[in-house]
Order: sequence, then structure tokens, then C-alpha cells
Amino acid sequence: MIPRMRRHTIRLSLLALVAALGVSAEVSTHADASAQAGQAAQTASRKKLLFLTYPGVAYHQSLDPAELAVAELGKAGGFDVTVGPGRPKSLEGADKVDLSYFTAAYLDQFDGLMMMTNGNPPFTEAQKRAMVEFVRNGKALVGAHCATVTFYDYPPYGEMLGAYYRRSMRQGAIAVLKVEDPNHPATKMLGGLTWPVVDEFYHFAKEPWNESRPTDNVSSPGNFRIPMGFSRDRVHVLLSIDTERTDISKLPEVTRGGDYPQAWERSFGKGRVFYTALGHRADIWSNDPVFRAHITGGIRWALGLE
Repeated sequence: MIPRMRRHTIRLSLLALVAALGVSAEVSTHADASAQAGQAAQTASRKKLLFLTYPGVAYHQSLDPAELAVAELGKAGGFDVTVGPGRPKSLEGADKVDLSYFTAAYLDQFDGLMMMTNGNPPFTEAQKRAMVEFVRNGKALVGAHCATVTFYDYPPYGEMLGAYYRRSMRQGAIAVLKVEDPNHPATKMLGGLTWPVVDEFYHFAKEPWNESRPTDNVSSPGNFRIPMGFSRDRVHVLLSIDTERTDISKLPEVTRGGDYPQAWERSFGKGRVFYTALGHRADIWSNDPVFRAHITGGIRWALGLE
């Protein structure tokens, strides 16, 4: 009797094991399928960003670190980065760089364009129009540091970005930045607090160049005549210099109570635009976690990821 019961028990145990294995296999199959679907969805939702750097009137040592940092930040940030090819490694020959690849058809593969350029890149009128229409039709523009020192010869670019650089306050200056929007992805890491940071800060032209005052509103360096003035009515300011908390004694043309925006965002047509004047220092791109979070948040917002 006992052997018969034992055989019966063994048979039931085997059946239970087979059933369990079947269920496990089914669950495992569903889990694998879900994981693959999730991975495919994540891949499909990633954005593509073209990062264009160019030295026209000044060669920034931060260009290489910026390219490396943005590519690295994109891995966890939800965007894949393509660096524009053929950037000259010095000012020599910058006006002869081949930018013929930059066409409307080429831009169509990207969700956004990031600029860290200065001077007037040798674009044709068609290329300039393609750049502006790319953003107007729903794509992203991200400007870093010297992106406002660019395309003085094409006012629609400045109107899209929001301002043109006039002069530097001082390289290596210490300024306390006031957070004007603590909830934006480019500033929320600051918790609504101020941000003391060492970098190069910018003065932006507040009026266009006028022949009656030929030395005003001319860029330095470059001596470009500035075609438009900055207005808060055009943009949503995120960061500005807190003149009450900053030692302004060594910052030229900075006065107590003055208005000195350094980062902003805006809508342009169906697209989004983010700009930060920060990014002059090479090491800020690789070593400063607050700046890296700032630039990542701005890129993600412009791309519609946040």
C-alpha cells in the first residue's frame, strides 16, 4: 500500500513540476517579450540631436569637452548626439570649412540642433533659412555659450535664439545667478536657490546698431554690427545675475539693480529654443555636476522629453 501511495505521490509531484515549469516558461516568455517591447519603446522614444561647433572669431578650448559631455549626457538623458563633422581645430581656415552637408534634407533626420559657434559660419542663404525653418516647424534649438556670437549677418537667427552677444563681462568671473524659474528642467536642480558659479558671462545688445552711434552695439570681439536688441518680452528668463549678491566691482558695465539674463527659453513657431550663456570653461562640461544637470535639462526640455 505504501509503495503504491508513494508512486502516486511521485506521479503527482512530477505533474506539478511539469505544470510549474510550464507556467514558469510562459511567465518567462511574457517577461522577455515585455522587456523587449519596453526596450524597443525606449529606443523609439529617444531623440536625435545634431551638435554643431564652429570657431569663427575665437577658439574656445571648451569645444572638445562640450562635444564629449553632451554625447555622454545623452546616453542617460534620452537623446543620441551626432557631432557636426569637419570642425577646424584652430581659427585658421575656419572660413573655408566645408558645411555643404548642412541641408534641409540632412536636418530632417534630427529632432534638434545644438549650436556652440561664434562668428558667421560660411552658410549659404538656403542653409540659413533651412536652419530657422527646421525649428519653426517643430524641432529644437539649443544654444550654448557663444551661440549668441553667431550669424550677425542673418537677423532671423538672432530673433529665433533671442539675443546677440555684445561683450564679455570677464572670463573667470564669479557671479551669483538668480533662479527665476525653479520648476524648469534646466533649473529645478537648484531647488529655487541662487547659484554661485565661475564662468564667462555676457552682455547682450539691448538695441540694434544705428549709424548715428557707429561704435555702439558692435560686438567685441568680431566688430559685428548687431541687428537686434534683447527683450524679456521675447523670452522666458531662467537665470540672471543677482547684482545684490554678486561682487560687481570687477564686472564691467554691471550696475546694482541692473538686468543681466544669462539663460532663457522660448517657443518659436512650433519649436522650442533653450539658451545658456554658460559653458566657456572647459572643465565645467566635465567636472561640474550642477552645470551638467543644467545643460541636460535644457536639452531635454527643448527636445520635448520634459
